[in-house]
Amino acid sequence: MSQALRVVIELGIPDLLASGALLVEDLAAATKADAEPLYRVMRLLAPEGVFTEIRPRHFALTEVGAVLRSDRPGPRDFIRMINSEAYLAFEQLLHSVRTGRPAFDKVFGSPRFNWLSAHPEQAALFQRAMVALSQGSNEAVADAYDFGRYTRIVDVGGGHGQLLSAILARNPHLSGVLFDLPSGVAAARQGAGGDLPRTDFVAGDFFEGIPVGDVYVIKKVIHDWNDERAGLILRRCREAMPTHGRVLVAETIVPPGDEPDQIKAIDVVMLAVTGGLERTETQYARLFEGAGLKLERVIGTRAPISILEASPA
Repeated sequence: MSQALRVVIELGIPDLLASGALLVEDLAAATKADAEPLYRVMRLLAPEGVFTEIRPRHFALTEVGAVLRSDRPGPRDFIRMINSEAYLAFEQLLHSVRTGRPAFDKVFGSPRFNWLSAHPEQAALFQRAMVALSQGSNEAVADAYDFGRYTRIVDVGGGHGQLLSAILARNPHLSGVLFDLPSGVAAARQGAGGDLPRTDFVAGDFFEGIPVGDVYVIKKVIHDWNDERAGLILRRCREAMPTHGRVLVAETIVPPGDEPDQIKAIDVVMLAVTGGLERTETQYARLFEGAGLKLERVIGTRAPISILEASPA
């Protein structure tokens, strides 16, 4: 199903159907595809609500399918990204289970983020996918926490700066630091993440050192790394922060028990692709402790993401 979605996105089928239903032969001609295989793929996606076959071999776009158009912000780039090199790595999941190491490294010869650095086109797609994935959650995090007593916020691994932009818009007393690799900082400077007033743009490596601030926000970064590397990021925050400072880790927490939850699927993807993991609240508390921090509380948001607030131990 996921590869079928990628196929229709890459062919631009949602864009072609934006103005109305079309015969599959016309879609095939417009996309230089074979009509019969295309029909079979679209027939697969129709019961999932992406298309509707209004009469034999004539398809129309549904409200769900419309979010896959190129002019709509949404999951389109995430589907393209996760079904390319990450998909190939996931085929070697058994390697990760046997060795504890990312299958991506075995398939592509280097760790995920190193590989992206050497492939600018795929790196740009990855960044767009992360923007799409963050829709709604940045605002939810910014609304859920009271930043009133702080003066300088450091967004660690902040990418394009969408979260920092949302926080600064709600807290005009704050100044900000957007801290990321040079490519992320360059995108943020160009306004890719929104308005970033009162912000210093700092390029660097969060494993080496982190700029000074009194509150650090780290959203969807810690889950990319194993305990050793994630702990190092948190220790760098602890070294830079004052005694009254706080570290805010925004992540989705793995719930206890055997109820189905999407984060459990994402956790296994992290195993195969980055070597990271999604964690339970207990695992986060232990991670903080190892970095010289203490988990103070967990704050829920209106999105499927929580804020784990930690103070110097």
